Amino acid sequence: MSARAWERWRAQVEEAWTRHRSYPELDRQLDVMQADFKVRSAWVDELSEKEAEEMLHGLSACLAALQKAVGDAPEHPVEGMS
Repeated sequence: MSARAWERWRAQVEEAWTRHRSYPELDRQLDVMQADFKVRSAWVDELSEKEAEEMLHGLSACLAALQKAVGDAPEHPVEGMS
């Protein structure tokens, strides 16, 4: 995912939130969540295209390694869960 793709995705999420509002309490909660999301993700907006691509490449490699590790792990049920 490139920085431009990130920007498009974020804009789509914001648009969806705005379009589907009809309950005042949910609107207030969404406003709080949206503001929190903007604060938490502001650093991504400051990344250069190259930095974003490098970060996403590293994240993809990390996720692939996790998927491989989980796929290679023997299945042991957790006690108390069925």
